Amino acid sequence: MPSAVAIAVYRCEVAGKPTDSLDIQVRHFDSFSPVDIERRLRSEPLHSYRNDAGDLVTWPLVHIMSIEPVDSPADGAEIAGFITGSGEFPKWSQP
Repeated sequence: MPSAVAIAVYRCEVAGKPTDSLDIQVRHFDSFSPVDIERRLRSEPLHSYRNDAGDLVTWPLVHIMSIEPVDSPADGAEIAGFITGSGEFPKWSQP
């Protein structure tokens, strides 16, 4: 069974207010099941910490861009990617 990669977008919020910072992660999973991978990503605990000013910084998941199977790709092959309009990025940085 092939493994998979998922591209997930997390938005930075400081003191409950969205910022324009996005963390786009390519994540590897040992098996390929889009439903299970999405469930796992959405059920992960919210990553949070206090910044130097004492404000709570959180990184909620705002979008899963792609989930793709990976099974011994050829050298230089695209493993995962996405095509989106430039208007999508601003949407993900808003609540």
